[in-house]
Amino acid sequence: MKFLIYFVVLFFLSNGYTANRVADSLIRDSCKKSSKSSKQSEPHYYNFCIASISENPESQKAKNIDELTMVGVKNAISNMTNVKGIVEKILKERNKKSKLSDKMLRECLKLYSQGHELLTKSLEYITLRDFDKVHNSLRNARVVPRECEMGFNDDNKQKSPVTKENDVLFDIVNIAQSFNYNAHINPYKV
Repeated sequence: MKFLIYFVVLFFLSNGYTANRVADSLIRDSCKKSSKSSKQSEPHYYNFCIASISENPESQKAKNIDELTMVGVKNAISNMTNVKGIVEKILKERNKKSKLSDKMLRECLKLYSQGHELLTKSLEYITLRDFDKVHNSLRNARVVPRECEMGFNDDNKQKSPVTKENDVLFDIVNIAQSFNYNAHINPYKV
């Protein structure tokens, strides 16, 4: 009887270990493809991809690229919500408000809301296995942080207070978008 109990425990431990190895391998392979297809500096992007995906506990349960893409989209939703919160806090705490800067930050808030909607829709599209719509919604969400920055960096000589956060947000959305792109839109390129 004790042998059976030890055997069952050993089976579950090894099964969990195998699942983690599969997920880790999926993450590494997907991030490698993503870094090769992105125009970003490969080693930095690869390491950032692995770190950002792996920090989400759901990534260890991913069995395929679609589940991993969902993890990436959920990371992007969380990050977009955080950046939006930072901008809301900046608007509340500003003592000497520049009307132009205030206007641009409010425009960024609208963009983040649109981006959140796009990311939420992309989760639905993954579930429906409509990968062209996933691609389009993620591609449009990826533009959100760049549009926010462009509002500041045009001819008005304003400095964005969330440049670093927008750069990270762009990369996080790009990870999910490139997972879907490499798996379903152009799987033979990489």
